[in-house]
Amino acid sequence: MRVTFAGVGEAFDENFANTSLLVESANTSLLIDCGFTAASEFWKTSKHPLELDGVYISHFHGDHYFGIPALLVRFVQEGRTKPLKLIGQQGIEARIDQLLTLAYPNSLSKAKFDIQFIESSPETKVALGDMHMEFAFGDHPMPCLAVKVEANGKAVFHSSDGRPTEETRALASGCQLIVHESFTLETDSPGHGTVDSSIKFGQQAGADTVTLVHIRREVRRDKMPEIKSLCKNAGNINVLVPQPGDCVEI
Repeated sequence: MRVTFAGVGEAFDENFANTSLLVESANTSLLIDCGFTAASEFWKTSKHPLELDGVYISHFHGDHYFGIPALLVRFVQEGRTKPLKLIGQQGIEARIDQLLTLAYPNSLSKAKFDIQFIESSPETKVALGDMHMEFAFGDHPMPCLAVKVEANGKAVFHSSDGRPTEETRALASGCQLIVHESFTLETDSPGHGTVDSSIKFGQQAGADTVTLVHIRREVRRDKMPEIKSLCKNAGNINVLVPQPGDCVEI
């Protein structure tokens, strides 16, 4: 399984697009989150964008799903015919319909592909091609579902936004790759992950690699030497601060 970082930034970072992951297995591709600055990064990242099987929206903050209209309308323009699954919490279909009405009314009238909406919750498991997805709530002001994506015996966990919870720790256990929001360098940040908590989270999960994303723009700009020092001294776990376009194979 391959994870490519289309975006790695937080909501308002002028240098890095909103955090968005392209996850690819042998036969399936999934985009995790698509914020207002992330859609164009997907087109830069994917070698086969029209073959995307699904999009997972972790929660309804703009930097995680306001890029959906741009993504869908370009699919229409490019002549996509393959069905697309849009996965998200209760109300996902109404949210996307509202966004499309505001952004590009009637834009899907010429679409040659079908959209299937699938609601996610901690009680549901979703199959997408050869991928299997499970979910757990992190600690975030807007209800946010972290996701585990498993295929062919390999698994990646993405926290999206939020401080770790017992539920997300259980979900991440045994995953080879942890992608975790690492908003600050503070010891604790209500509603958000930190660099230190993300590293500890990966160690507790028994992961091979932890990647730190969604870092606050001022912290990324001014504190990168300190972040890299924490990564270097993380012990027997590989800790990375990915750049847009970077890939991790598991």
